[in-house]
Amino acid sequence: MARKIKFTPQKTDAGWRLNIPPKLSESGKRERHFFRTHKLAEAAASDLKEKVETFGIQARAIAPSLAEAATAAAALLAPYGASLIDAARLLVAIRERETASRPLGQSADDWLAACEGLRTKTQQGYRQTANRLKAALGERILATLTGEDLQAALAPAGTPATAAGGHIGRGKAFWNWCAESGWCRSETFSSVKPPKSSREADEIGILTVAEAESLLRVAEAHFPQAVASYALQLFAGIRAEEITRLESGHVTIEGIDLPASVTKKGRRRHITPSPTLAAWLAKYPFEPCANWRRVDRACRRIGGWEVVSDLVADAVAADRMEEPQEPTRGPWPQNALRHSHASYAVAAGVPLEALLFEFGHAGNPTLLRQHYVGRASKKQAIAFFAITPEGVKIPNLKIA
Repeated sequence: MARKIKFTPQKTDAGWRLNIPPKLSESGKRERHFFRTHKLAEAAASDLKEKVETFGIQARAIAPSLAEAATAAAALLAPYGASLIDAARLLVAIRERETASRPLGQSADDWLAACEGLRTKTQQGYRQTANRLKAALGERILATLTGEDLQAALAPAGTPATAAGGHIGRGKAFWNWCAESGWCRSETFSSVKPPKSSREADEIGILTVAEAESLLRVAEAHFPQAVASYALQLFAGIRAEEITRLESGHVTIEGIDLPASVTKKGRRRHITPSPTLAAWLAKYPFEPCANWRRVDRACRRIGGWEVVSDLVADAVAADRMEEPQEPTRGPWPQNALRHSHASYAVAAGVPLEALLFEFGHAGNPTLLRQHYVGRASKKQAIAFFAITPEGVKIPNLKIA
């Protein structure tokens, strides 16, 4: 049993002395305090006894350095109406949550395993989002992440709206799953939003020459029935939704007729194929692709874009093809094929007025000039229109 501390003043030639043990002194060392009268010494001894009885032996006088730190901390907390004990409790709560939490990467792997019973297409989308989170935040503890961290990983500024919405929706499903396990707080995700953008102010996205050629080569190798549809979009600027309404009789090497029933604006258009497009149509005559949208997603997924494809997933599951590498080209730019054609055509010297008619626009070419002029160089345009089917060459390629 610890000895009971006694505070008994002793009379000396220097005055009434009070011995202060190390555990109760400011210096942490044994101290002797002298008082002029016995009454003053008894009052000091009574104060020390009261502190020990109320707070225990640890309630010794605060060391000067600790007192300074406490004063500074109190000043920082004062504007928020919080005390030192409030701050201490908050810190303890944070540390407890972090201790009970887990790394994001490990949690993402467990989440994917728990989703194995879902549709193949759903699993593939979850995997893409999980890989994006792991690449940016895999080693971080879930409880330490903020909404800003998640926003930057899932949908930073500039992410196309469709891709951003998909990643945010799947990311929220993952985050809520983790919150149910007590590894994070569900409300942290509430600040994650799709990047704000204006359709008119958005910068268009186009494919590089290498990306355009890669997409066509994928179609040649895996889905030949889709090649002509891609060629019509890349080298004639036909809209994606118009492709689904085109019939084989509308497309020949001599010309492409788009009746009012096919065009978006309900106005007939006629397009004379360039030598590049004619070369593609000669080898791959256009026939409507019954499952065009599914085939299109498969080609883009195999080509390296962040696209979910049930055709690819089914082929992998049936061992008809190997799992494609993880996407390396990022999200698919909106209207990429049509924008690519216009950008390279303008760089090649095609007059905006001619492009205005081929695109089915009305009015002046101001919008086309704003979006497409200067997006590609003459050299890039020549390389773009030099893309031909495997084994085919265009003699004396000429562009405007």
